[in-house]
Amino acid sequence: MAADEMKDQEGDRIPWTDDAQALLKKVPFFIRKNVEKEAEDYARSHGMSKVEASVIVRIKASKAGEGGESSSDANPAPLQTPPSSALPPTTSEPLSSPAPEMVRSSDFTLSRPAQPASGGTLREFASFVVLRVDPEWRKVHPAEVGHGKKEFSDVIRNFDSMLASSSYSLVGLSGIGDILLWRVGTNISLLQEMTGKLLSTYLGRYLTVEKSFLGLLGGGASRTPFTPRSSRFIHLRPMIRTKDWHLQVDYVREGIERERKAVIDRFPGVRVTMASSFGLDESDVLMIMESDDAESIVDLNQALQETQENRYLHTSCRGITGVSRPLGEVLDMLGGV
Repeated sequence: MAADEMKDQEGDRIPWTDDAQALLKKVPFFIRKNVEKEAEDYARSHGMSKVEASVIVRIKASKAGEGGESSSDANPAPLQTPPSSALPPTTSEPLSSPAPEMVRSSDFTLSRPAQPASGGTLREFASFVVLRVDPEWRKVHPAEVGHGKKEFSDVIRNFDSMLASSSYSLVGLSGIGDILLWRVGTNISLLQEMTGKLLSTYLGRYLTVEKSFLGLLGGGASRTPFTPRSSRFIHLRPMIRTKDWHLQVDYVREGIERERKAVIDRFPGVRVTMASSFGLDESDVLMIMESDDAESIVDLNQALQETQENRYLHTSCRGITGVSRPLGEVLDMLGGV
């Protein structure tokens, strides 16, 4: 009878992606089985056909938030019932609670108040940092250049279990910087800590933060953890609204946002993500466009210029376009190889 039950359990297992299996191997052996079971339970409860790497990232981040001392116990407490005093405010939600849905302009109305984290959803922040390299970096000895690149890459790799990161090269495309880093996570303190460690590396001595944007991703009722798409191009457009926008009644703003949605839906090759940044940085909204086709991004931006929403935006806000590349290639393009 026990053998039949074991067979049934094995037959009910959900497939894993290669990235998820690679992350699972990094989990300490004494909690690996627990994490494996929690990941599969989470995937089933959210209607996922496979266990993706983002699920493991969320579980590891939640466990990391339980506190440094308790994480070394031989019998750690299950993730579903962590001690409330040990978790930071941004990671206090149990894994079994629904996570917010992937934010796109088509399903996120910015004029509608965002649902607070205490309402049963886990909110995520999108952080963009534009870094400029000092020309003196190209005069550094090759051995020091190699050390600086490795040290910089190691910092990002050390945060892989807590933050989703994507790197983009701005070399030759933007006059304000050379690197664009996009991080997604539930804890602002971790985003700040990671930036501090990056600037403390040998390469960091030659880097200047030219721009920094922070936005809050949406508050829907169900979704898988948000991750940037592996698209060739990204266009980040910070939007600052005029005072007239806030003087409009709700149904007028909602109608304008429906118009924007209709325009975006005409460009299926461009994935648009909206992040609310009002109160977090100088912009009100971050519009993030990802596509393998730069022409589609240009056409979409042109179409958005003809909408009613454009009347309520400051024209001084210009976008930033980057090319997605592995971090090693992004660093190699800084010169000094």
